[in-house]
Amino acid sequence: MTSKLLLLSISALMLASCEARQEPASGVADDNAVTVDTKADEGAIRQQVTRWLQLVAAKDAAGIAQFYTEDGAVMPPNAPIAKGHASIQKTWASMMSAPGFDLTFAPEEIVLSSSGDMALDRGTYRLTIASSGKPQTDAGKYVVVWRKVDGEWKAAADIFNSDLPSVG
Repeated sequence: MTSKLLLLSISALMLASCEARQEPASGVADDNAVTVDTKADEGAIRQQVTRWLQLVAAKDAAGIAQFYTEDGAVMPPNAPIAKGHASIQKTWASMMSAPGFDLTFAPEEIVLSSSGDMALDRGTYRLTIASSGKPQTDAGKYVVVWRKVDGEWKAAADIFNSDLPSVG
């Protein structure tokens, strides 16, 4: 009789324990839920964009390259993909060395992942260069995929292209 009572007591304790840890409808246990502060993360990304624009104005290709993850990539139009800090730095230095180079860009939408470790930044840019001595302006769109690395937002992929019709 004592073993039946002990078994019944253990079963009741196990049942109570299971009920206390019941999972919500999402299928994720409450103690594993990730709290994402989307306003703070969006603000942090916007701060990164502001700093990036400062480095563009200063033509600091080395500083810009540090905005990318170790395996990050920039994909400019009509040029090969640049992967990794050294290649990204070289690509930005080449772009910024064009006579009359001036670049601005602005996010139109920043969407954060539900896990809070990735974000999509979609926006527009305006680029002016004066290769032939006369300023030429291009306008287009871009997408940057941001990844949170050690608490800091870094660009994992950066691609942009012109709204102007192709020539030729």
